[in-house]
Amino acid sequence: MTTLEFDVTGMVCEGCSNAVRTMVLSQSGVASAAVDHETGKASITGDSTMTAAAVHGAIRDGGFGVRACGNPHCACDDCHCDPCAC
Repeated sequence: MTTLEFDVTGMVCEGCSNAVRTMVLSQSGVASAAVDHETGKASITGDSTMTAAAVHGAIRDGGFGVRACGNPHCACDDCHCDPCAC
């Protein structure tokens, strides 16, 4: 199993956390998702068919921002670089 960590922006309530969780769980290979609107963190676990790009895209398609770099100083709200070039 692989675990991906994302900083998700735009979540303001438990409903937002649930929406992100639902979107992520619909992606191929995703086994579980822990999403917390208070910290803005999402931890997604899945098998080898899960891709960061698909999970990232699902979150963005739901209207939320994503920073995959984990850098709290990153000004980019659509960061999927590793490491972050921002």
